[in-house]
Amino acid sequence: MKTSTLHQVLQKKIGSVYGDSLPTTIKFQDRAGDIIDKELVDTTLDEVAFAMQLLQAESSAIHARRGALERLYNLAREHRCLGSDTVNLIAAEVTK
Repeated sequence: MKTSTLHQVLQKKIGSVYGDSLPTTIKFQDRAGDIIDKELVDTTLDEVAFAMQLLQAESSAIHARRGALERLYNLAREHRCLGSDTVNLIAAEVTK
């Protein structure tokens, strides 16, 4: 009989929607600004909160980049650019 690890027990307790995404290690920024990589089971609750803050910042940056690319795409399509056009060509077209 196989014994579940603490991580597996936590995954089950959290539930299938989020439990499967529970990492085994987390990254957070310490007071000195260094990024720390630590085993989840060895972290404090405050370190979990700091990891959530770091993930939120990463998520916001990804969302902003996606929004910028979406705006570029829409701008290009509004100017009748083609899917095979390069961004260099698109920039010349939309800045006329």
